[in-house]
Amino acid sequence: MKVYEAIARGLSDLGCEKLFGVLGDGCVYIIDSFRRDYNGRYVAATHEGSSVLMAQGWARVSGQTGVATVTHGPGLTNTVTALVEGVKAATPMVLIVGDTPVLDREHAQNIDQAALVAATGAGFEHMRGTETVAEDLARAFYRAQVELRPIVLNVPVELQWSDVEYRKPHLRVPETRSVIPSSKDMDDAIGIIATASLPVVIAGRGVNTPEAEASVLRFAQRIEAPVATSLRGKGLFNDDPFHLGISGTVSHEVGLDVIARSDCLIVFGSSLNKYTSGERGLTRDKRIIQINPLASELGSCTPVTVGMVGDPGLTADAMVKWLDEAEIPGSGARSNDLREALENYHKNAKQKQIRPTPAGTVDLFELAYAVEEALPKDRVFVNGSGRFMFAFWEVISVPNPRSYVDGNGFSSIGIGEATAMGAALAAGDRPTLLATGDGGLMLSGLGELTTAVTEELDLVVIVANDSSYGAEHIAFTMHNMDPETSLLPSRDFARIAEALGCKGLTVTNTEELKAAMEAVANRDRKRPLVIDVKIDPAVVYGGTAIARP
Repeated sequence: MKVYEAIARGLSDLGCEKLFGVLGDGCVYIIDSFRRDYNGRYVAATHEGSSVLMAQGWARVSGQTGVATVTHGPGLTNTVTALVEGVKAATPMVLIVGDTPVLDREHAQNIDQAALVAATGAGFEHMRGTETVAEDLARAFYRAQVELRPIVLNVPVELQWSDVEYRKPHLRVPETRSVIPSSKDMDDAIGIIATASLPVVIAGRGVNTPEAEASVLRFAQRIEAPVATSLRGKGLFNDDPFHLGISGTVSHEVGLDVIARSDCLIVFGSSLNKYTSGERGLTRDKRIIQINPLASELGSCTPVTVGMVGDPGLTADAMVKWLDEAEIPGSGARSNDLREALENYHKNAKQKQIRPTPAGTVDLFELAYAVEEALPKDRVFVNGSGRFMFAFWEVISVPNPRSYVDGNGFSSIGIGEATAMGAALAAGDRPTLLATGDGGLMLSGLGELTTAVTEELDLVVIVANDSSYGAEHIAFTMHNMDPETSLLPSRDFARIAEALGCKGLTVTNTEELKAAMEAVANRDRKRPLVIDVKIDPAVVYGGTAIARP
């Protein structure tokens, strides 16, 4: 067979269920063979960057390696922002990209593709020849899974038409679950926990299985510590009465108070970056124990007292064993007073957060609470970047971390839309909610609505339409400047969405919001629903100035 056929068959043998891409002469034959010869599902995006984001959304929800393919030159340059997002969000994916003929130095699309990819932080693999097709393909997948970032597999176009005897790619990723049964670090950690009066357990995306979640929760209960999560750990500990919510810059008032007063943080599977640590304000002068499978993650964002390399779940179980053997009592931090404070907060939060807005607009919290109640609890939630995300982060629940995908790794608007489409394809029978802004939708998401229509996605798109670039509007007003430059023309996204094949609705008041939520509950699950909700650009979340995280 030809090399392009061997690549297509190799993708199939490696378990690639969906291939995202945009046709170009550097990848067209791979795509065609994948579809025709191996019955693979090809998802055609309208922009190369979107195809990479779709693969990342698929990977984040499915737990598999996402795969996309684009052509050389401009096809690859169009993926730069998406590749950076994948690097910053630690998403395993493989991007197969064609490369121009080596002999044609004057090819219009010839660029230094390796240098371009290196600038994004993604990995680069070059397909070396006909004898190494299987090896190079398997290595790209291996690196994506081990390094947790996009890997670009560069395939010269002239090589694709060479004859090759097919060899099945061999891929085996080593078992990385481990625990230190006994060490000085373990001794020090147990000693710190034994003397803590108000410990708090924080879990992140690294607590990535129900078994690990159960182990970490057992540990928290054993030491009588309340629990919190990083943003990407959203969905953990949902049913625990001592759940403080998200730790950091979006903590609610009770969680913020408890974490701020704590004297010990035990952090499982989270990098404890500046957002989770509240710009270091929540970690200052505290003893911190961090558990992560990767040594490079320990103390990488926030200095820690003790760092332990190990699987979060297994290490939590080992710590419970040591605590029991040493007969160390619990801290008492899971008190009746804390339970009552959390119950009162959740009981009154909706009433306190929703505020009056000018005629023709809806409050962000009113919107978020309405969506939370209208959709089934078993859903996937994706957010883009913008001022709207703070209300949605606080209100919208998910059943587990794999059901939440944020588009904020690079803090770029316009990333959530395509990411949500890949997530929706991995969601199975569950609906996918996308919260985005009008600026982001116009930047790169609008055209991809046609992809959502073609793929018949059960996708509900909430456009928080404040007719502005919200963060910039806030920046102007913070400095007592006229925010006119940040304002955008009024656009009727419902009519635009209808023209592209979606169902479209507009919301300007509470009654229209109720009607829209009824439409959500009774939606056609094979037709994307776009709801254009008018938001006042002058209203700032929480009454204080914020910037994009």
